[in-house]
Amino acid sequence: MSLLTFHLWVGAVVALAAIAGIWRTSDRRIALYIVTLQVLIGIVLVVQGLRAPSLHYALAILGFIGYMVANAMARRAAGRPIVLATAILSSVLLLVAFAVGHSAVQHAWVR
Repeated sequence: MSLLTFHLWVGAVVALAAIAGIWRTSDRRIALYIVTLQVLIGIVLVVQGLRAPSLHYALAILGFIGYMVANAMARRAAGRPIVLATAILSSVLLLVAFAVGHSAVQHAWVR
């Protein structure tokens, strides 16, 4: 299995975590760990010379930052609606990043 294939599979897990794991703080924390792994794998792929559309990188990084912010707000006892809205927005960003990355691989836009 290539690293890109592994990145795609972890991306599918991230997408599932983004959908299912936003309602509880512990699930958001697990989703953040998975997203962190995904970002690290993506950095390794970029260092190896693989390139994806810029939109993929931007959305993934914004989603990652959003999860970090949601987890930080939850630890500081911020209002639950704000934390949940941040987690939902971050999840949407990650889902679109997954779709862009998957489409790039499927259409051979990755170089």
